[in-house]
Amino acid sequence: MEFRKKLKLRLYAAVGYTAIGAVLIIISFFGAAENEMLSAFGAVFIVMGIARIVQHIRITKDEASLRDREIVETDERNVMLMTKARSLTFSIYIMLAGITMVVLYLLNKAFAAQIVAYAICTITLIYFVCYHIISRKY
Repeated sequence: MEFRKKLKLRLYAAVGYTAIGAVLIIISFFGAAENEMLSAFGAVFIVMGIARIVQHIRITKDEASLRDREIVETDERNVMLMTKARSLTFSIYIMLAGITMVVLYLLNKAFAAQIVAYAICTITLIYFVCYHIISRKY
């Protein structure tokens, strides 16, 4: 994918984050949910979206900064580091979640352990689906 298209997709995602945040805040103000977490999540989404929009503007303000960013993101060493970091993060999360699940069962917190187990299953399922899609593409 061309780097400029990738940046444009990131901009659209940032605008989407901001819109999701606005919707969550509007829902919390009109009392459709009795939970204050909606407005907090909405605020986080708005801040995250605005930060990504500002980052996009900063990257695309001139040709030199755009070229520098493209080099950083397409450099083989950086790509390898990002891939290994994601892989390590996935492995550590699965291990910690598995340990947490066992500890919760030992503490007679079966419902919480079940939620953690579902999270492990979900992320593993997402991994296998992504692996299948990527293996067919390459």
